[in-house]
Amino acid sequence: MSTTASESGDHQYHQEMMFDRLIKSQEDMFERLETMFSKVLASQQEMCEILRSNSTAVKNNDDKVRTETFGAMALYKAAESGDWQKCRDFLKKHSEDEMITYDEWREALGLAVLHCQLVSVKEILKLMPPEALRYKKRESENTALHHAARDGFTEAVKMLVIKNPRLTQIRNHQGKVPLQLAIESTADVGQWETVKYLFSVTRHVKPSPFLGPNGARMLCGAIAANLYDSAMSIVRRYPELVTMRYQGEDICGLEAMAQKRLAFRSGFKLTWWNQDIYSSIDVDRDSQKNFTQGITNIEGDEENALKSNQIIEPNASKSIKFSLITSVKWILSMLLSVFTPVFCNKQDLCKRKLMHKQAHALVKEMFAQLHKTMPAMEVRLYFEKDPKIIKTAMKHGTIEVVEECIRRFPLLVWGDFGGQLSLLQMAVVERNEKAFNLIIKTSYEENLDIINKKDGKGNTLLHHVVHIAPSYQLNSITGAVLQMQRELQWFKGVQSIIAEEYKVLKRNNSGETAENIFTTEHKELIQKGEKYMKDTSGSCMVVAALIATVAFAAAFTVPGGNISDSSSSKNGTPVFLESTSFVVFATADALALFSSITSVLMFLAIYTSRFAEENFLVSLPRKMIIGLATLFVSMATILVTFGASLSIVLDDRVPWAPIPIALFSCIPPISFGFLQLPLFVEMVRGTFLSYPFKEQIKNFNKKKVD
Repeated sequence: MSTTASESGDHQYHQEMMFDRLIKSQEDMFERLETMFSKVLASQQEMCEILRSNSTAVKNNDDKVRTETFGAMALYKAAESGDWQKCRDFLKKHSEDEMITYDEWREALGLAVLHCQLVSVKEILKLMPPEALRYKKRESENTALHHAARDGFTEAVKMLVIKNPRLTQIRNHQGKVPLQLAIESTADVGQWETVKYLFSVTRHVKPSPFLGPNGARMLCGAIAANLYDSAMSIVRRYPELVTMRYQGEDICGLEAMAQKRLAFRSGFKLTWWNQDIYSSIDVDRDSQKNFTQGITNIEGDEENALKSNQIIEPNASKSIKFSLITSVKWILSMLLSVFTPVFCNKQDLCKRKLMHKQAHALVKEMFAQLHKTMPAMEVRLYFEKDPKIIKTAMKHGTIEVVEECIRRFPLLVWGDFGGQLSLLQMAVVERNEKAFNLIIKTSYEENLDIINKKDGKGNTLLHHVVHIAPSYQLNSITGAVLQMQRELQWFKGVQSIIAEEYKVLKRNNSGETAENIFTTEHKELIQKGEKYMKDTSGSCMVVAALIATVAFAAAFTVPGGNISDSSSSKNGTPVFLESTSFVVFATADALALFSSITSVLMFLAIYTSRFAEENFLVSLPRKMIIGLATLFVSMATILVTFGASLSIVLDDRVPWAPIPIALFSCIPPISFGFLQLPLFVEMVRGTFLSYPFKEQIKNFNKKKVD
């Protein structure tokens, strides 16, 4: 029993001890949880304070950005619209906020310049320091002066330069100064004023925009923009730029002028009435009104590099100098002055002639400066190594460049350009008739040596002319027939002046004769010419046959019929035989029949011809000329026949009928004339009147006989 009681007491004691331990562990756990939660609460409170402070800062920053953005936008809108009063009021209101930065001022200035808001430009410049104007846009690196110069905003250009004169020397990402942008963007008279002013303020200081490739680019830009006064100023002060090339387009000033075919009189085609008007216009190059009033020099001193030119227009009291030698010329001038506005824009002709004078003067100045700075032999070597200038002049037909080149440097006639062609051979290859005539104007002895000269491959002048003409020359001639005719005329023309031993059997180093090369080169052109002639003659032959049929039938069905009185001596004769209209009818009908039959025969002869090379020179074109001429006559006379017939029938009832009949009868032949007359005139001129270097060949053959 005692043992049992003792065991039960120990068991109770152990339970109490375990219970005490459990309570103590729970108390420790609650203390730990309390400590943990207190730390969490503290960290949450700290985080809330941080978030609250950050939110306040962000709100303040947003308000500041919003306010600054509003200020910049107000400034930009005022600059664009020119409403400077609104922006000024805004600045007064926020003068202490320091919201508007210099970057924003520069952006506003750029917008004002872009939108040509002179008031905005003026007011913004008052608030900006000079150095702030040197700001460049990130992409183009253009300053405000670049934009103003490009757009021809002359007033803004002057304000910007006065504020900071060094702006004229700043380059953009292309290495261009404002002057060059103004030159390249020239479009109207206002732009020329900008160029003139920038010439006066752009300085020749290192790095100078007038030296090296940059100067060459500026000279070529002035030429491309037709600013020949500006180009003249550059050439006179920097003659080395005449032949200097820049890498962008690999072109020099002289070559740029050689490309400007329309800038010269030789490249400007005039109608016959415009030629008389053009010759009557006098241009005084010492006192121009309508173009630039002189160019200031590059150092900034005023100078008239090429004195401005005054245009003297027709029908003005002090403009046209009439030739009073004869009354006929005076009457002609009066008629021209009356009808000039009908046929042409006289102001345009005046500007054209002035441009021709300026361009020619610039070319002369270029070669004069070249003559001063380089010896003749050195010039010859330069052109022989770099023949692009002469080739370009030959290709574009700028004969003024070739003429001045030969006049200043006669030795170039003997040069081998590019180690291959002489000047005469180059003129033949490019089919430049005027250059060819110019070169062989020298003495007889020199002509023989130049004409008979061979190149490095043993080719004579005849070997060069047998190659087909460049496409730009062929395309200037209408139709494959006339193209082939012109090729034969060149071949025969050169053959007539070359030495006898070189005419037929002379072979080059490849063993080819000139005639064999000609046949091979022109085989396709002959096929095109044959197809053209057959198609044209076939169509025209059908029309001529129809006219012949109608004319033949009209002869036996006369208007009004015949007298059917067996007792009368006039039995079977036309009723209106004594009428004038009937005589017109009979005559016109006979002409229509004869001319249409002749036309049919000519076109039939063409259709059955042998289309050999030599036939394209005279035979085929002559047949085509006769066929077209007789077809035109037959069309006109058959319409006269028809009109006379109607007049006879309607004479009693409608006496005024001949008037509308005559008017409407003119429409078909006039339409046909407009369509076919240019081809007809070109055929007549090329076959009978003129062909390449006709007069020069005659003069040369005369010298040969003497």
